[in-house]
Amino acid sequence: MSSAIAVVGGGPAGYVAAIVAAQKGKQVTLIEQRVLGGTCLNEGCMATKSLLESAEMAEKIKHAGRFGIRVPEQEVSIDWPGVQSYKNNIVEQLVMGIGFLMRKNKIKVLTGKARFVSQRQIAVKMDQGEEIVEADKIIIASGSEPMELPFAPFDGRWIIHSGHAMSLSAIPETLLIIGGGVIGCEFASIYSRMGCDVTVIEMADQILPGEDADIAGVLRDQLERTGVKILTSTSLISVDQQTKTVRFKNPDGSGEATAEIVLVAVGRMPRTAELQLDRAGVAFGKQGISVNGHMQTNVPHIYACGDVVGGIQLAHVAFHEGTVAALHACGLDAKANYRAVPRCIYTSPEIAGVGLTEKQARSQYGDVRIGEFPFSVNGKAIILDEAIGKVKVITEPEYNEILGVSIVGPRATELIGQGTVMIHGEMTADMMETFISAHPTLSETVHEALLSAIGHAVHA
Repeated sequence: MSSAIAVVGGGPAGYVAAIVAAQKGKQVTLIEQRVLGGTCLNEGCMATKSLLESAEMAEKIKHAGRFGIRVPEQEVSIDWPGVQSYKNNIVEQLVMGIGFLMRKNKIKVLTGKARFVSQRQIAVKMDQGEEIVEADKIIIASGSEPMELPFAPFDGRWIIHSGHAMSLSAIPETLLIIGGGVIGCEFASIYSRMGCDVTVIEMADQILPGEDADIAGVLRDQLERTGVKILTSTSLISVDQQTKTVRFKNPDGSGEATAEIVLVAVGRMPRTAELQLDRAGVAFGKQGISVNGHMQTNVPHIYACGDVVGGIQLAHVAFHEGTVAALHACGLDAKANYRAVPRCIYTSPEIAGVGLTEKQARSQYGDVRIGEFPFSVNGKAIILDEAIGKVKVITEPEYNEILGVSIVGPRATELIGQGTVMIHGEMTADMMETFISAHPTLSETVHEALLSAIGHAVHA
């Protein structure tokens, strides 16, 4: 006899958990407050990548002359409503796809706001009233929301978050971005190529603090070449909505900047406030809901996965955690494995990494081997006119185990798949030494960097 499983949240973690549980023969109810797909599809990864693709296309056309294609530069312009329409059509198509999967797997979908009544009961407030959902197992996948600054709350007009930045009515003349992490850098890459004057303020001593300085430095150089002003080691002092002025300080002193719009991109916080988790006895804090390796909370039949657990806030991690939660809820001994989680940043140039950064590897292993290969000598990168950046491979010297791969350059987010397979499979550099890579391809650079790490580089 099939048992009932309720899933709270229809984003990457939630809808995948629902599908997996349904495929295992469970009766599944999925509760989503807004639209299927969650932040990732509607206001995050898929929507931003659409905007980035439009920016990339505009950039390509502007430089078409390099390829022998003549396009008068004065005829190249941004049709912002058209850009928005392109993005909205993609989002709508993908949302419809998730809806199809719900129907295909016979998953009941309730659109409404969920809150716990007891450890096995959830009240769902919908337009037509309230419904009580009872379940043997419950999976919480309520996601996250943008974090706002206490002295600069979002107003949706001057001070905005990433969701607002997806659907601005027009391209602003000036944009000030607070936060030089992944979200901040992606929007800087979008709007600077759309003709906007962009400034980025970052507290750390480099943009993308989670990546090695040499990798982040390549992106910084390129952003600055497109006119982006970047202030690192800089903290915010105050914002003045009347004068549209932001005041800041850094080692050089204090300063101020005015902007038509201020985008705050300082991180995201787990969405737990409205769930009334205390009624179910579920332990949680500011960082999110506490879970074990099976994605179980302190209440064994209640699971949590995705951004709400406060771990690695990436859609593909949410997919993995949702799968683990569903499988374990169905009685299988599934456990999360974070060994090889790729990091993808869709700027221009793209950045991607998997495993340890060089800084992390040196901290953990001491002496490590570093192999690098530049795109400037890769034939395919030269053909694409995108010969900027490099691939870096990190190995440990005793067993030649591949510890990390970092890439900055063309199609980095696609190339990182090679590194992810290597690290997931715990491969060593000598295992890959005689690997045959197709030529001419960008993917050759990964193998060349690996050969460089063990002293056998051919083309560099």
